[in-house]
Amino acid sequence: MENYTLGFNDIDPIRPIYIYNECSLTEWGIFISSILLSGGAFVSQILAQIQKSKCKTINCLGTSCIREVEA
Repeated sequence: MENYTLGFNDIDPIRPIYIYNECSLTEWGIFISSILLSGGAFVSQILAQIQKSKCKTINCLGTSCIREVEA
């Protein structure tokens, strides 16, 4: 992952310059953990909606099941 900062040169203030900054392991850890947490929340919401459903037959993401629904 490349990280650039936009800056301005004192000699030519109209033309912006890009300064390269390296990413640290902390930034990578934050990025990866946020992706994992977002994916977990997505799966959790899908399972919550399936649990609240009153359908007897559920077809989701290539799988299907038949269940008994309480009234």
